[in-house]
Amino acid sequence: MGEHPPGARLAPLARLVGAAALAGAAAWACEPAPKPDCPAPCAPGSTCVEGQCVADAPVAPPPEADKKKKKKRKKKRVRHTSKAAAPAGGGAEPVAAGGDEVEEAEVPAEKLPPFVPVDDRKIPQFSNDKTQTIDLEAGSERPSERVLDQHFARITPKITDCVVTASRYGDVGSGRLAIQLRLLPSGKVESVSVKAPASLAVWGIVPCARKAVYDHRFPGYDGPSVGVDFAVDVD
Repeated sequence: MGEHPPGARLAPLARLVGAAALAGAAAWACEPAPKPDCPAPCAPGSTCVEGQCVADAPVAPPPEADKKKKKKRKKKRVRHTSKAAAPAGGGAEPVAAGGDEVEEAEVPAEKLPPFVPVDDRKIPQFSNDKTQTIDLEAGSERPSERVLDQHFARITPKITDCVVTASRYGDVGSGRLAIQLRLLPSGKVESVSVKAPASLAVWGIVPCARKAVYDHRFPGYDGPSVGVDFAVDVD
């Protein structure tokens, strides 16, 4: 092959170098311009954005767990026992009756109204020593044990409500509420007493139970007034 003059060899190389330079310039032109730095370090809680310190977006705090513990529901088993009606304070053997298990309603403490005990000052206390007036024209009927138990079963849930309400305000223990009442022939309760251990003599249980018994109406009968005992067991 013949030799080319020096100028002929350099022309293709010059064209290659020129094309590479143009390609590099085009690539540099497509890249985004570098972001300017902020003149001074940004304070904590801010970030440098295009030469300016911009506050960071606030991060929502995680939801706080409910620190208030819900009051654990307690189950109170309430059973009543009764004694047969006895005229003018006579005694009789106790008779066991069925029981109900009641779950206390859960009420947040902050929603409870102020505690106000039941006012039982106008309810006479039962006493065997009180002189009884005997009606000579009255018959000889007595309330039957079956009828009394039926009515005690109606009174017991009301006494249970007294215990449940008390438990919302404070601790209530277990024990027996011993109840004595005098029943008139008309079916009205003349007087009532409730004896309770210290564990149940709290938060107005006793006056509430007395009123529950006093307000109840028994069926009438033709006979003298009778004293009746029954009990409510709270486990």
